[in-house]
Amino acid sequence: MPEKHGGWGSMGKSKSIDRHYNKWGYIFAIPFVVAFLIFHLWPMGETFYFAFCDLKHTTVLDDPVLLTSKGLPWYKNFADLFKTSTFPISMKNTFYFCICQTIPEWILAFWLAAMMTDRRLKVKGRTTFKTAFFFPNLMTGTTLGYLVLGNIIAFVGTTISYSLIAASMNGFGVTEHDFEFFMSERFIIVVVGIFAHYGITFIYAVTGMTSIPLEIFEAAEMDGSSRLNTFFRITLPCMRPILFFIAVLSVVDGLAISDIPAMMSNPYDVMRTNLTMMTFLQNILGMGNAYDRASAFCLILLAMSAAISGIIYFVLIRDRYDAKLKRLNRKAKREEHKRHQAGIR
Repeated sequence: MPEKHGGWGSMGKSKSIDRHYNKWGYIFAIPFVVAFLIFHLWPMGETFYFAFCDLKHTTVLDDPVLLTSKGLPWYKNFADLFKTSTFPISMKNTFYFCICQTIPEWILAFWLAAMMTDRRLKVKGRTTFKTAFFFPNLMTGTTLGYLVLGNIIAFVGTTISYSLIAASMNGFGVTEHDFEFFMSERFIIVVVGIFAHYGITFIYAVTGMTSIPLEIFEAAEMDGSSRLNTFFRITLPCMRPILFFIAVLSVVDGLAISDIPAMMSNPYDVMRTNLTMMTFLQNILGMGNAYDRASAFCLILLAMSAAISGIIYFVLIRDRYDAKLKRLNRKAKREEHKRHQAGIR
């Protein structure tokens, strides 16, 4: 009996210690919760509310009036956005830059991450390389754009000059018009965007690759699997959670691209050929303080981000075998429940 009482006493003491530590965990979480409620959740709630209000393009937000209370349709702010001539152009440019930037960025980041984590390569100075790759992400897009822009123009201009000279000497029929894309604003924006954002993708990819147990790679190496086969058949499938996070981050960054295109495009151009959706939002707030239309625009961006992230998850990242197994288990439970109900009757 004493041993039994001693056992129960130790269990109660352990639970008391767990509650003690849990209490401090909640206490340390209070600043984050308070900051989130004040600086994130409250503005988000106001954004949802202003999207269905008529603010008359003023800075006074003391008493916003709902559109329905004035006899206007609740979707008026959304309809006004779609009617503008610059909104579809900005949406098209956003997807253009997002796709052209994300695909090369992922290829570069995952290739570097695979080299830095490959135990067979034994690259020396990995920490130095990781810091160097991440450093461009610490700089703002405008600063990085100005620094990289001059080097790109000098390098591309010199390369084009030498190519034209070589082509004219050999009679290839190449002219300067064949190199216009490499001197265009779109090409420079994509290159600067890749250079500015691949560092953070590289860090996340390294984190996902190093979280995979080494025994899996050792087994693949013993079976004679090549590096390419190991990467696509083992590394990527084991990185599904971090891959989804990287995909969502890339979608959000792609939809929020604004500084580099705004710096390299002409804001007074009537056609707005290089403006993205975030630059379009800044123009809304800058020309008339249209908080109602800006809030509606933010909801559109939120819906687009959620939709694209969902498509990426269900099409590319979701474990289809695991999802199929869960469906079969649910179906088996339903059939068992029906048989049980039939037996009771």
